[in-house]
Amino acid sequence: MLLNKYFSPRIVFYCLIISALLMGSFIGCSRTGENPKLSVFAAGGAKPAIDEICALFTEEYSTDIDINYGGGGEVLSRMVLSETGDIYIAPEQRFMESALEKNAIVGATVKNLAFMIPVIAVPEGNPKGITCLSDLAKPGIRVAITRSETTLLGIFAPEIFEKAGLAQAIGENIIATASDPNNLLTMLTTNAIDAGIIWHFFSTSASDKIDIVWLLPEQLTGVGQMQTAVSAYSENTETALAFIEFLVSPQGKLIFQKHGYITEIEEVNRYWK
Repeated sequence: MLLNKYFSPRIVFYCLIISALLMGSFIGCSRTGENPKLSVFAAGGAKPAIDEICALFTEEYSTDIDINYGGGGEVLSRMVLSETGDIYIAPEQRFMESALEKNAIVGATVKNLAFMIPVIAVPEGNPKGITCLSDLAKPGIRVAITRSETTLLGIFAPEIFEKAGLAQAIGENIIATASDPNNLLTMLTTNAIDAGIIWHFFSTSASDKIDIVWLLPEQLTGVGQMQTAVSAYSENTETALAFIEFLVSPQGKLIFQKHGYITEIEEVNRYWK
C-alpha cells in the first residue's frame, strides 16, 4: 500500500518529465563545454615555430587547432574564398596589407610576431668564397633572387643592389628567380646557384645546408615582418584573441627565437639603420 501511495502513475509521470529535463540540461552543459576549435591559415615558412606553439596552446587551453599551411597569398586566398578561419598568419607585411584591403581580417588585432633580415645565402662551406655584396658582381657567380610579385624579398633584393650601385653588375649574374624563399633554398642545396638573397632565419632551419653572409646595415632597404590577426570570418573571436596573445607572449617569443627569428625591434636595429 505504501508503494502505491508514493509511486502513483501520476507521480511516476512527473518524475520522468523532471528526469528528462535534468538530462537535457546536462546535455546542454556538455555541449557548451566542448573544446573550442580554431582554424589557422598560416604561412608555410612559419611552420616549425607555429607547430610547436599550437601544440603547447592545445595542451594548455584544451583547444583543437586545424592549421592550413601554404604561401602567404595562397592561404589568404583560401581563407577569403571559403569565408572561414579564425587566424591569419602572414609571412610578410604586404600580405597583411592585402588582407586588410580584402576586409579579410580585423585590423585592430594585427600584431607583429617576428622580424626577418635579408641576407646573402650560399651553399654550405661557401665554395665560391663570397664574403660581401660586391662578390655577387664577380664574373661567373650564379645568383638567384625571388619574384617581386610573390615575395617581399623580390622587392628588397633589387633595391639593395641599386643602393650599392651594383644593380647592373649583379643583374648580369642573376640566372633565376624563385617563386618563394623555399624554392631559392632548393636551388642552393642542389648547387644550381652560387648565392641568393634570402631571410636570415633559414640559417637556423637549414643550418646543415647553407651558410649566410650578413649585409651591412646601411645596405638594407627594409626588413620583413611576420604578422598575425583575427580573421573577419571567425566565429570564435575570444579564443582567437587568446591564441594571438599566446603567440606574442614571452613563451611564444622564445619559440620563434629558437627557430631563428628575431622578435624584438631593438635587435632589428643592430642589422638595419
